[in-house]
Amino acid sequence: MALNNVPLSGQSLSVTRVPINQNFSVINAAFLVDHVEYNIGGQGQHKKVSMPTQSPEPAPQAGIVQLYSRVSAITNQPELVFTHQSGSTAPSAAQIVEFTSAGWANPGWTRLPSGILLKWHSGVGFPSGLGAVTVNLNTDVPGSPNFVSVFTVMMTLQDTDGNFNQVVGIKNISFPNFTAETFGGSAITPGSTVSIAYLAIGL
Repeated sequence: MALNNVPLSGQSLSVTRVPINQNFSVINAAFLVDHVEYNIGGQGQHKKVSMPTQSPEPAPQAGIVQLYSRVSAITNQPELVFTHQSGSTAPSAAQIVEFTSAGWANPGWTRLPSGILLKWHSGVGFPSGLGAVTVNLNTDVPGSPNFVSVFTVMMTLQDTDGNFNQVVGIKNISFPNFTAETFGGSAITPGSTVSIAYLAIGL
C-alpha cells in the first residue's frame, strides 16, 4: 500500500483520520525492514543491512564514499562494492573495488576493500629435470593486476635426493612473472616431491 496524500487543504479530521492511520501502518511496515521495531529496546538500530543490486551503478561523487551491491561479472552473483569519492588519490584499480568476490580454490585470490589484491598458490612443482620454475601471476586471476611483491616458501621439508639443497629463492622478477630457483642454480634438480607456495600482493 502506498502512502495517502493527506491532509490536504480544506480536509476535515473525519475525512483524513482513516488515511492518516493507514499511513502510520505503511511507515511502520517500511521501518521494520532491517530495523529494530519502534517499541522495544534498541529501536532505530539496524538488525541487518540488505542491499539490492544496483543497475545502473551509482557514479562516484565528490566528498562521498559508497557501498552497494552489483551482479559480479566474475561470480555472476551479487557482490559488495566500495567506491572512493570522485577525484580520489587512490590508484585507479583501487577506486571502485568489488571486495566480496574471490577465487576460493588453489590457486586463489581475494581483494580487500582497500583495493589490495592477494593471490596464493601452493603445490607449485618444478619442471622435470630443472631446479627453476617460472610463474605467471596473472594466470587464474581476473583482469591484468599490477603485482608489486611476491613471497615464496618451501612446501616439502625433506627430500630424498642427497644432492639437493633445500633452499629456494626468487631469482628473477619481471611482473607479472617471477622465477623461483633452487640454491645452486637451475641445474640442481629437486626431487619429485618438492614444491613451493607463493603469496603475491598487487592492485
